[in-house]
Amino acid sequence: MPENILIIDDQAEMLRLLGTALERRGFRISVAQSAAAALARIRAARPDLIILDVMLPDVSGIELCEQLRRQPETAAIPILMLSALGQVPDKVAGLKSGADDYLVKPIDPAELLARVDGLLERVRRLKAPPAVPAAKIVTFVGAKGGVGTTTTTVNVGAAAVQLGTSALVVELQAQQGSLHLILGLSSSEGSTGLLSLDPAAIQTSNAAGWVLRHASGVQVLAAPGGVHPDRHLEPAHAEAIVRALAGMADLVLVDLPHWWSAASEAALRMSDVVVLVLEPTNLSLEAAAAAATYLRSAARPAADLRLVIVARSPMASPMPARQIHERLGWGSLGNIPPAADECAHAQQLGTLVVQTQPESTVSQAYREIARQIL
Repeated sequence: MPENILIIDDQAEMLRLLGTALERRGFRISVAQSAAAALARIRAARPDLIILDVMLPDVSGIELCEQLRRQPETAAIPILMLSALGQVPDKVAGLKSGADDYLVKPIDPAELLARVDGLLERVRRLKAPPAVPAAKIVTFVGAKGGVGTTTTTVNVGAAAVQLGTSALVVELQAQQGSLHLILGLSSSEGSTGLLSLDPAAIQTSNAAGWVLRHASGVQVLAAPGGVHPDRHLEPAHAEAIVRALAGMADLVLVDLPHWWSAASEAALRMSDVVVLVLEPTNLSLEAAAAAATYLRSAARPAADLRLVIVARSPMASPMPARQIHERLGWGSLGNIPPAADECAHAQQLGTLVVQTQPESTVSQAYREIARQIL
């Protein structure tokens, strides 16, 4: 589909001249003769590029450009500013307001088309699917809620740091999570800022501002605090966030919620290893069997599918690990022994059990999982 270009100019003759040149090139054109009309057009259908005159009847093009750059939904739209003012200070003012390019009137149609083509080509390159990042991506999924998936994920991440690898844990959901509570983090904003951006605008550079470094050395991007029924994690956001984070560490550990969504599938398609976390009980095994079937179809064919069995508390007769592996047919990363008191004590301190009790049996189990992943 041809790109849609919005031309904002109060002169009908200029609209005709620009529109004719662009339509002949095959672009779709919409026009506005004031800032108010332009904003209405943008709300109705977001353009792929804006050509903006500096002189408008209600507010200046400079002010409108600044306003568009402040709004997340329009911040990434390329803007070509037009003006009869061609002095260096005038161009500087236009570019500082957020314009991507500045063209001085009178307009030569050939130069206009060259500038438009250049801006749109830049956008196409940004939107093109990037190569699979170099970082190793490992996704942890609980067979059901309450099996210790987040605790396992972040302790494995901290254990990887102890083994000399940079690691980043991301809690990939749009609603209240538990990662910031487990780590005693004061901020619960988490990924809120990234979710407000257009996915094409999410890069390692701006994602870094929302990532926190825990005392264990592991980097963390927690889910937003609070419950927001109207907020959803779209697949494009999930993929963009994981790709951006992959530029910040050697190992990215993705903590997915136990409910399935298109956003989860986007993360699974990027994962080198998919880890299914369950307890050694009949109820957990039945949930894991259903989850395993889904994960086999959702994960990319080359992904390594593994199990982690977590005994959250002592059991009189836990299900044997051999029986679980035979039922599910997945390889094992390891078994986590009961450590409820140790984990609760670490949480009270805002630390992790691999920090507070590095030589304990449970910490050794986390480190062994980290070794196998690496």
